Amino acid sequence: MILRSCIPVLLGLLTFSAQAALVTYNNEADFIAIDATQARYDFEIASGFPEGSYDYDPAPSLIGEIDGIQFDATTISPADPPTSGSQTMTGYSSSQGGNYSAANLDFSNLSRRITGFGFYGLDLLPGESIRVTADFRLGGIQIFDVDLGSAADLTPIYFGAYDADDSILSLSLLGIDGSGNNSAWHIDDLSLTSVAAVPLPPALPLFLGGLLLLGRFQSKRA
Repeated sequence: MILRSCIPVLLGLLTFSAQAALVTYNNEADFIAIDATQARYDFEIASGFPEGSYDYDPAPSLIGEIDGIQFDATTISPADPPTSGSQTMTGYSSSQGGNYSAANLDFSNLSRRITGFGFYGLDLLPGESIRVTADFRLGGIQIFDVDLGSAADLTPIYFGAYDADDSILSLSLLGIDGSGNNSAWHIDDLSLTSVAAVPLPPALPLFLGGLLLLGRFQSKRA
């Protein structure tokens, strides 16, 4: 009877643990300071990425799999220099006719879990933003609109998001103009935080131990 009455409490604890704090960042120094393993992708040829074209053509620059991550995206070499090196990441469809596409990153085949991401968004025209759709294992779909401001010519704007108690299954990035239409876009210097395995919620082992003791007590009384 006691165990049965504790089930709603256990479910409530699990729900509470699934609502861990999601933290966002607007500068790289704070993101780098996160106490977690981090990998940084600069999209340069020396780092294993394909040579980017100048016209959003995916044929020579579709990234594919890097470090177990499926990059459904392309590299591109913008006319103006990005935050580092000479290449950035963008969508995978041709820009002919204004067809600017999303880039999708799939983390489902990784043995580690991705807990956060950060990057520099680079504007091309004033009033643009990058829409980031993140699929969290516990938190579900989270959408972030990264406002690139009124500047142009690849002015870098930093954005990051991190949740230590959740994991990100995939990311989708898409450029949006001031009217809400798809727009050309770039990002550079993508950083990902990760941990080796999915831990139990911190309070769960103690709670389960308490349930076990209650069960033994009930058995003795019976």
